[in-house]
Amino acid sequence: MLTLTRSAALQGCSTPARRPEGLRYTSLAVVALLSIAHAQQPPPAPPGKPYVPLAADALASNSDHYVGENVTLTAAVGRVLSRSAFAVEQRPVVAKHDAKDVLVLAPILNGPVEPDKYVTVAGEVVRFDPAEIAKKVKGYQVDLPPDAIEKYRGRPAIVAKVVVNDKSVDLAMRLPPPETPEEKALDARMKKIAPAFAALRGGVDASKSDVAAQQIAVLKQAFAETESIWKQKGVAEAMKLAQDARKHVDAIEQSTTGGDWEAAKKSVATLNQSCQTCHASYRERFDDGSYRIKKAG
Repeated sequence: MLTLTRSAALQGCSTPARRPEGLRYTSLAVVALLSIAHAQQPPPAPPGKPYVPLAADALASNSDHYVGENVTLTAAVGRVLSRSAFAVEQRPVVAKHDAKDVLVLAPILNGPVEPDKYVTVAGEVVRFDPAEIAKKVKGYQVDLPPDAIEKYRGRPAIVAKVVVNDKSVDLAMRLPPPETPEEKALDARMKKIAPAFAALRGGVDASKSDVAAQQIAVLKQAFAETESIWKQKGVAEAMKLAQDARKHVDAIEQSTTGGDWEAAKKSVATLNQSCQTCHASYRERFDDGSYRIKKAG
């Protein structure tokens, strides 16, 4: 399965000098988009291959050197081949498309790319073969017409994780589905819990009983409401985690009331771990920074 992270692409978002003036800030835009996607993520896995800035014609002319590498390039869209595939060339070419164009496969593409407009693409270089692509990219099937499949078979292609158009919009972002009422309710509680927990931890670290008491009240209510949401959805394990969180808050309250700040710090750490476990198991983060309830399986 192909695993490319937006944050990994930060290692090589600069692009060759041959690009139009209108895109001179494109690399910065890609950096910003990938930085947003990187925020609030769990501790990163060991770093993968860096992203290599490259020109489209260099890739087309020396493909053997780059297959299996992560690259980033800025080039003109030559032809739109399907809803998820297009070819890029180093510069716009009117009514002429030669062997130096490069196929781009975008398993996620939220809007169309425009012919003769420049895009910045970041992804992994592969040798194009529909059967191998299907094995490599989970849930994606090549949708090219037969003649295009034969034209590009065996040639280098980029499986894109990022596709930034000339308006600095990343078209390859994994966007969330519309919120359900339960998701709106849960999101509202999460937006109460996060700042209240941060303030509680600061209050406990500073041995401030008034700050702790204020945030404890907020968290008790928010976790009780979270428990109710999971109960209505019939997710017993998530409901149990919300119950456990309330118990940890009760323990913090008991410790702070009694002036046992070391015990309170330990309970804060336990509460933090409980929240992380629930979040990892039942919340899914999308590329725009929003969350949805994770689907079973």
